[in-house]
Amino acid sequence: MTHRSLALARHPRRHRLGRLAAALTAVAALVLGAPAGAWAVDGPPETLPVTFTMAPHDRGIVTADQPVTITTTVHNPSESTIASRALKITTSSTPLATRSELDAWFDTPGGDATRTERTISETTLPGVAGHGTAVVDMSIDAATLADLGAGVYPLRADYAGPQGTLSAFSVLVVSGEPGTGELGVIVPITAPALGTGLLDASQLATLTASGGALRARLDAVTGTSAILAVDPAIVAAIRVLGSSAPATAVRWLDDLMTLPNSRFALQFGDADLATQIGAGLSDPLTVATLDPYLSSSESTATPTPAPTATDAATEQTTLERMTDVRAAPGSVFWPATGTAGGEVVAALGSLTTDDVPSITLLDSSAVASDAPAAWATAGDARVLVYDAAASSALGVAAASTDVVTRYGALAEASAYAALATTDHPDATLVVAVDRSGTGSAASIAATVAAATSLSGRTATDLAALTSGTASAISLKSVPADAARVDQLNALLSDEVTLTSFATILADPAVLTVPERASILQLLGNGWRSDTTGAADAFAAHRAQTQTTLASVAVVQPSDITFAATSAPLQFSVRNDLEWPVSLVLITTQNDPRLIVQNTTPVEAGAAQITRVQVPVEARVGSGESSVTLQLRSPTMIAIGDPVSVHVSVRAEWESVGLVVLIVIVAGLIIVGIIRTVRRRRRGDVGAEAEGTDGGADATDAAEEASADAFLESTDVTEERTDG
Repeated sequence: MTHRSLALARHPRRHRLGRLAAALTAVAALVLGAPAGAWAVDGPPETLPVTFTMAPHDRGIVTADQPVTITTTVHNPSESTIASRALKITTSSTPLATRSELDAWFDTPGGDATRTERTISETTLPGVAGHGTAVVDMSIDAATLADLGAGVYPLRADYAGPQGTLSAFSVLVVSGEPGTGELGVIVPITAPALGTGLLDASQLATLTASGGALRARLDAVTGTSAILAVDPAIVAAIRVLGSSAPATAVRWLDDLMTLPNSRFALQFGDADLATQIGAGLSDPLTVATLDPYLSSSESTATPTPAPTATDAATEQTTLERMTDVRAAPGSVFWPATGTAGGEVVAALGSLTTDDVPSITLLDSSAVASDAPAAWATAGDARVLVYDAAASSALGVAAASTDVVTRYGALAEASAYAALATTDHPDATLVVAVDRSGTGSAASIAATVAAATSLSGRTATDLAALTSGTASAISLKSVPADAARVDQLNALLSDEVTLTSFATILADPAVLTVPERASILQLLGNGWRSDTTGAADAFAAHRAQTQTTLASVAVVQPSDITFAATSAPLQFSVRNDLEWPVSLVLITTQNDPRLIVQNTTPVEAGAAQITRVQVPVEARVGSGESSVTLQLRSPTMIAIGDPVSVHVSVRAEWESVGLVVLIVIVAGLIIVGIIRTVRRRRRGDVGAEAEGTDGGADATDAAEEASADAFLESTDVTEERTDG
């Protein structure tokens, strides 16, 4: 029984060499789930396959008088040891003459054994211990391949494993005359996918430190002629931190800005252009300012921006300073490979910057012609076309953490570049180290080095690639990803709501700018390789937006008993934001018994609860009523949901209390008159007996104490009635 090596699912003509990485990943999963002693060597179950991979060194290029080294790996996921097994490596005397033949070689399940009739090595691979991996380098003598003419040759390795023969595939490239056309290599300088507007100091410190993803990419392009596609959100993240920026990040930015390489700016966050056009946007989304991100010391501590191509007499805006990558005038748009066709190019091609028409960087799979020109026009749009197959292989190589995967991917890229040179030796060849997940520093460096010398050419800059006469081409229609378009529409709908909500702030930009920046990051092309992570980040952001919208509200009050004709009612407004807000409390009565002040201005402090008093009058009568409370912004945008409070009206209690008070006051006056009359009578009688006088005095004291107590109770009653 013959088994083919596990392979990555791939877009047509893309990620062929990813099969090696997929094989290793699958084995790791099997190992984690394998029970001890699951199978014996002679009869393992199909659920625990041995994995075999193979790839040539040196980009698969065969050099005269130099041996060809081929690395093979065997991984054993079982507990048992695999005995030594036979290995045969074959090629062909007939090259793969066309790109379609090369496609078929990689795409045919199980490989096309008829294409590799020539054995170049037979040997025995050593045994492999349980859960072990054997890596063997084999050397093929130069004389064995000396008779092969220039071209691309299929390479096959068959391993007689315990479960049957396992096969792995690659190519050998026998170089011919180097092409005379120009070579352009595009290298993206992007950060891993992000769900927030800007990288923070901790993230920047990790990414720009030795071995970090951003440092690895910058080191890889240093000393090369690669054209840099820089995400301006990265340089902005460093600059807005000012003196708080990590030293490694400041050094990284200085190194980037002093490189002589030509470069252009990607969309902020490397946002997905095809999805934006697919959602009906006429212009790609941008951030209007980055001022809310600036630290308090930024004005004096910001790293000095690099020189720009802007006229020195023209003062740059803060946004331009923060996002400047030292690009030439004009815009270069780079939709993700495989996402854009005629519709996207037409929309982007109509845009200009400083009266300079834009350029769209497009992969060759979207071009109707089999041999598209690199510098071209599609209608009125200017287009720079890069080789999709070679670029995809370069992306796999850069992202690989496994050396055999990288070797195989670079051999594939060399093969497609060699066929392009054979077909059109004087034509310009453009490739991109396609966007991918972060790989090791060694993988990125090796990939960029290989890309900048494909087919023996020397890479040139962007200006050279886009000069001269452009050829007319026709483009295919490529539909937008409906799921991503739906996500963008949802984010934009939330943004509209949040923008209205932000009118309660003195500076709405403190909410709206981070929101737009976060939307662009969520649209980042880095999420395309992590659909699960993208869905989680999308859901988390929408949940956070709802939390923000609910951060300002009326605190639900308890039921109120209103026992006066006129008095203020007190309510509470909660503000969980870190900024003070200006509001208007709209109060509406639902019963004619009450007359309430309809609008009450509210200035709510940051992160606190603010008390608000609303004047209320009650008409004569009693009953049950309610009041509805609704917060609005100064521009009358509803903030939060309306809140209703039950009010028991007892307005006649005030009249009753007044009558009682009058009776009490009248009683006190009468008591006072009686006391006065009695004192006068005692004065007329004269000094009779001391006991009588003492008794009168005691009586007077008792009467005064009784009157005082009566007055005090009257005062208390009056106070309660007023309340």
